[in-house]
Amino acid sequence: MKMRAHHVAKAAYACVEARQNEPNKKKYGAIAHKLPGMILQNGLAQATGFLLAKGAGASEHLMLLDDLKEVLRAGGTVTVTSGEALHREIIAADLAKTLKYTRAALEASGWIKRYVQGVLRVTATGDDSGEQEG
Repeated sequence: MKMRAHHVAKAAYACVEARQNEPNKKKYGAIAHKLPGMILQNGLAQATGFLLAKGAGASEHLMLLDDLKEVLRAGGTVTVTSGEALHREIIAADLAKTLKYTRAALEASGWIKRYVQGVLRVTATGDDSGEQEG
């Protein structure tokens, strides 16, 4: 029997690992570092709205929104099938659901951030954190 947190961590790892060969993985990683703070400071609806709005010009924002949706789905928090549907679900939620979604999104974004550090080796500024060779 697996705990919900195991499903969340496994989904976050799969999402971040799939971004290893993306040309904009550094920008993705920099945004992923900031996502938990954005959720805490601005609220989940504004954070997902920001990712949706910025995604029109920069695909890494939509990639992160889709990854957040996938991790939340894996944890059983939502059943939506797109990042935009996730945002609509969040803004339509009542207070109890908003609190539930926010707690789950903080957990999910925390896992994504940790795997960005560990798998992509990208820092909060978008630089490589890997050791120099030679």
